[in-house]
Amino acid sequence: MTSRIPIAVIGCGYWGSKHVRIALGIPSVRLVWAVDVRQDRLNYIRSEYNRVAVSRSFDSVLASDVAGVVIATPISTHFELAKAALEAGKNVLIEKPMAMTSAECRTLIAISERKSLILMVGHTFEYHPAVRFMEDVIKRGGLGDLHYISSRRLNLGLYQSDTNVLWDLAPHDFSIIFSLLGNRVEKIDAWGCAHVLPDVEDVAYAMVKFSGGVKAHLHVSWLDPVKVRQVTVVGSEGMLVFDDVLPAEKVRVYDKCFKPTTTIGDSYADFVSAYHHGDVHIPSIAVAEPLKLEFLDFVTAISTGKQPRADGRSGLRVVQALEAASKRIHHQAIIRSAPKTPPRTVLPPIRKIAAAHNPNVFNKIQ
Repeated sequence: MTSRIPIAVIGCGYWGSKHVRIALGIPSVRLVWAVDVRQDRLNYIRSEYNRVAVSRSFDSVLASDVAGVVIATPISTHFELAKAALEAGKNVLIEKPMAMTSAECRTLIAISERKSLILMVGHTFEYHPAVRFMEDVIKRGGLGDLHYISSRRLNLGLYQSDTNVLWDLAPHDFSIIFSLLGNRVEKIDAWGCAHVLPDVEDVAYAMVKFSGGVKAHLHVSWLDPVKVRQVTVVGSEGMLVFDDVLPAEKVRVYDKCFKPTTTIGDSYADFVSAYHHGDVHIPSIAVAEPLKLEFLDFVTAISTGKQPRADGRSGLRVVQALEAASKRIHHQAIIRSAPKTPPRTVLPPIRKIAAAHNPNVFNKIQ
């Protein structure tokens, strides 16, 4: 009988508790530790899953025989925790974003490669069956030549003190877009504003231009009345919408496009005839929990040594995009509706990131 892989989950908040649940449901995994510095979170884990050993000591994990560590802690702690785990010989899965700077990402990649360990990032949507379906449609030319992608991730909250909306929500959208279009980025522009908390952007827009002319537009917000999780892909022969808020039938493929004749006439009939309106196809897509598929990929990578889909370089690409967008936001005027307050003594981590940007963040990854 194959031995079960010992795993520890560091951080038992919203995402960490989900990892605990999933780890307990995978027969090939032995969840050794659930670790958090907050006693209330440990009490919650103990009450929900009495089979799990809980601890406030990360050092105990490093000294144990665990093969893999899942890090689901605040962004500002990702680098130091992941670095310590890798140096201790542990394979690591870090929740998104991978780290606070691309330099930190490169350091983690270098350590993992030097020690032949798995380094993986929690880009959950790369494992979503709907995103995999979209990849296949685009790859086989089902939408014709791509024109643009539009992604919207909006809701009311949740406001956070250690990051802004771009770094909180946009990693999902950047990872989806890179999965669909690759990493052929030519330019990133962005705009953002802080309405509620000074210096913490709660609404942001980004535009990514890819080689070949395809553009992707991202809109993320903590200040919107309706929850929106939608990606639209528009091509010369069709269009596709992925709406993750829907309980089922999340993807719709539209046989719609604009096909101008050699010369568009002046009459209304001539103009209307240039539009093609066909059927709407709702594909049958397997139902599977993306986070579980992600976790299984981590476990498989540990067992086989094969690199996971969302590896360290995938995490680096997303952080590079976040850095580039942050640089553009902070080089433009930021509109604030909140009353002016005296400057805070301690700047939020995201502001520290902006001060250390490398303008050439999309140089080829070495």
